[in-house]
Amino acid sequence: MALNLLTVRKIETAQAKPKAYTLRDGGSLFLRIQPNGSKLWWYRYRLGNAAQVYSIGPFPKVTLEAARQERDWARNLIREGRDPILEKRVKIANQVEQNEHTVEEVARRWMASNVHWSHYYAGQVKTYLEKDVFPKLGKLPIGAIKASHLRPIIQGVVDRGAPTVAILIRQWSGQLFAYASGEGLCENDPTALLKRSVKRPRVRHNPPLSWQDIPKFLNSVDDAGYRTTVIALRLMALTFVRTAELRKAYWSEFDLDNAIWTVPEGRMKMRQPHIVPLSKQAIVLLKELHTLTGGGKVLFPSYRKPGEVMSATTLNKVLERMCYGGQFS
Repeated sequence: MALNLLTVRKIETAQAKPKAYTLRDGGSLFLRIQPNGSKLWWYRYRLGNAAQVYSIGPFPKVTLEAARQERDWARNLIREGRDPILEKRVKIANQVEQNEHTVEEVARRWMASNVHWSHYYAGQVKTYLEKDVFPKLGKLPIGAIKASHLRPIIQGVVDRGAPTVAILIRQWSGQLFAYASGEGLCENDPTALLKRSVKRPRVRHNPPLSWQDIPKFLNSVDDAGYRTTVIALRLMALTFVRTAELRKAYWSEFDLDNAIWTVPEGRMKMRQPHIVPLSKQAIVLLKELHTLTGGGKVLFPSYRKPGEVMSATTLNKVLERMCYGGQFS
């Protein structure tokens, strides 16, 4: 049987008639010209004893070349004993299902699955995804995302002066696509092509105070403001913990009789409980602090927002007023 009998010119010049008629391309592929002028591709086949007609789509939306490729696809299925009509229905159903799994929907499930994250880290991931990723990609199927979708988002974060955040977004996106791949929702990780797209900025840490400057600093702390703030600064110097670990500390974590403070794993960067030995000076300060805030659960409640802890900027603002802002870590 002759194949490829039609040409684009012949199809385009075919005129509508009072009754529908067909133009054959060979290999059981034909174009049906409707009285209203529409032109529809069909493929006629037989599976077992049943004759079937498979709808490919309208011309010119489906080109001559595309119609021939679809015919060849359907013919190969038939040789395997598979019905192209049923296969197409399954393909469409799978596509509809994939479209329901949007970037935002899958990302929120991924975030919820990471129960080991600290509250702060989980909030950081959520904040930046909601700010930079969801507005542009949130409604798209996660299986359709390519590197070209992510590249302008990451570059936009770099352009606003936050290269470290851009690197984090790229890393989080990679983890998200690994999760989605494990769920069968996508086939690859588009961030793999973006690993060299952002240069990690050189980190500059503030130097420590010199030994000669420490007595002067500690003597000036007592005039820093609220007594609880003064105690917080002195405890920072005596315990060598991070600011967040001290600000969010609970009285239940302290064993003053045995001079031990146990920071739970949820607030530690390495997700391991951290035992802090308490000096005699630290014990004295904690007992004084207990008379001020011991009626509540946390050591350093917020003055302005009851139920919350001291803000992250409180101690830094105090250091700035003392003229030590940005001078040391």
